[in-house]
Amino acid sequence: MIPAFSIDEKVRAYIRKSGQDFRLSTSPDGPVLLPLGESSSKPSDMKILVGSNVLYVSKLQAKYIKRIDWPMVERYLNASGESET
Repeated sequence: MIPAFSIDEKVRAYIRKSGQDFRLSTSPDGPVLLPLGESSSKPSDMKILVGSNVLYVSKLQAKYIKRIDWPMVERYLNASGESET
């Protein structure tokens, strides 16, 4: 399955700079991009290479998103008390 969504460059840069793998998960406030330590990947997830890191996206969720954008990262940063690095 080829993803029908785009990933903003700011999100790509954040993933590359973090040196971590991420998963796009659901939250009450909408989609959130979490480091794998906060959310586990599933065997059915789509795997998207971003630099040397992997972004996991649920195949079910991939049908409904058009773009992975910065607010998805901000939801995690705000909830965790972290700031953009």
